Amino acid sequence: MEKYKFKQKNVDFLVDDASKKIEEMIVTAELKPGSIVSEKEISEYLGIGRTPVREALKRLEPTHLFKTIPRKGILIRIVTVEELLLQMEPRKVLEELVVKRAAKYAFSAEREKLRQLANEYRKVTEEWAPAIESLRIDDEFNRLLCKASKNPFIGQMLLPQHALARRQYYLNYFIDKELTARVNYSHAKLMDAIADGDAKKALLELDELFKNLKEFNSISLSTWIQLDDN
Repeated sequence: MEKYKFKQKNVDFLVDDASKKIEEMIVTAELKPGSIVSEKEISEYLGIGRTPVREALKRLEPTHLFKTIPRKGILIRIVTVEELLLQMEPRKVLEELVVKRAAKYAFSAEREKLRQLANEYRKVTEEWAPAIESLRIDDEFNRLLCKASKNPFIGQMLLPQHALARRQYYLNYFIDKELTARVNYSHAKLMDAIADGDAKKALLELDELFKNLKEFNSISLSTWIQLDDN
């Protein structure tokens, strides 16, 4: 039994690691939108077996980053602005719930981590660091926020929705630097409000963040063409 548990732990680690790497490859367009890739190709690229890759892809299905085509492979989806804006409707409802709960129920260590992430977000914005650094801070924030809400069902519904948003963020990062900075600082202010336990202020900051995100997500997806030309 102990041997089985140890083996299962290793498998789970490989699946978790593969999930994060595959998602980041799609988000950063390392796997280009419109392309088709096989499980074997991903497995060889990551240097792990096909089983954890297959399980990782199953785990990532709710993100809508790709579509499985029988006997062909994994199609990396091209996402429309309309789809992104429609996705924001249910996401906003879930975000309001998780923000209110996190402001109320977060542990002291979680509040301290939120303040740390807010400072890191401001720093990468001021230094105009590569987009991937902001993406990783944002991902850590989203996971911490769901954990701090003390309701695991929220995270199961909300976290997959963030993947599409991160991909759009990465692709539009340099198009409008002023707007990108507004989005980043909105995140930081939201983190601080949650860390302070001020649910009312946190909801106001969330409204401001979604206002900026709506504008950000409305930027033309011509960035796909730019990426293909580079």
